[in-house]
Amino acid sequence: MLRLLALLGLAACLVVPGVQAELQSERQAQIQTEPQTELKVADDLGHPVVLARPARRVISLSPHLTEMMFTLEVGDHLVGTGRYSNYPEAAKNIPRVGDAFAINIEAIVALQPDLILAWHTGGVNKGVNRLRKLGYPIYVNESPTLASIGVTLEKLGRLTGSPLTDRIAADYATQLAELQQSFDVSPRVFFQISDVDLYSVSDQHLIGQAISHCGGRNVFANLPVNVTQVSQEAVIHENPDVLLYTQVPGAAENPWVERWRSFSTLTGRLVPIDPNLISRPSFRMLAGIREVCAAIAASP
Repeated sequence: MLRLLALLGLAACLVVPGVQAELQSERQAQIQTEPQTELKVADDLGHPVVLARPARRVISLSPHLTEMMFTLEVGDHLVGTGRYSNYPEAAKNIPRVGDAFAINIEAIVALQPDLILAWHTGGVNKGVNRLRKLGYPIYVNESPTLASIGVTLEKLGRLTGSPLTDRIAADYATQLAELQQSFDVSPRVFFQISDVDLYSVSDQHLIGQAISHCGGRNVFANLPVNVTQVSQEAVIHENPDVLLYTQVPGAAENPWVERWRSFSTLTGRLVPIDPNLISRPSFRMLAGIREVCAAIAASP
């Protein structure tokens, strides 16, 4: 890509100034006379999102949607984002307009977005509804499956005019398929998603789906809700083959690790998983799934 851009820049330099100005004038006239193709997709709640042209001023209200914009190489279209959008590094420089608890409507209006990206489960739905009533096009994301992450990438790419849309969506689907594995006897897996209280996930949660995708059997697969608190006694009773716990690389060790090691009846392997990779439904979740699959494959 860099080589191509360099060649294009060289070619532009070889055009004499008068001809270059004429070409630019003709191109501007062509752009003004070209018919605009209306962009229309349905968001994950079934709401139609209609744009007259690809969005160029986008506000993302969730970190994973911010990541997707950069994956599609349209991160420069972002004019506002949420407090915890910290990846990639460039995302830290985007103005903040709120977080999971509140959004600044006045700040968003002042930024004049032509598209707002929101997350249904982890978002401020009341504020999003106010923005919708003000007439802003809003894409609400709610990825129910691992495969649907690729669908979201495709839709956001269409709405923002990313030339990489098809390639990135296809790459996600290919890598996800390649990660799938199975075993004659599925290793029993416990995934702890909190370093304070004991919380785990059902098979309906994306992390639970990742465990199944990697050939494991979630010991709390049938929880009544996607995320719920479980007891220490229940974990010990299940005696999983693999205990996965969230651990930010370089941070202090999860306090539960030493506690789990103290139980002689608990013989499963303890394996840390980077929460930034496995908890955000973006392209990077493939890296988190890869860690889960490696841990399960290495179980006795």
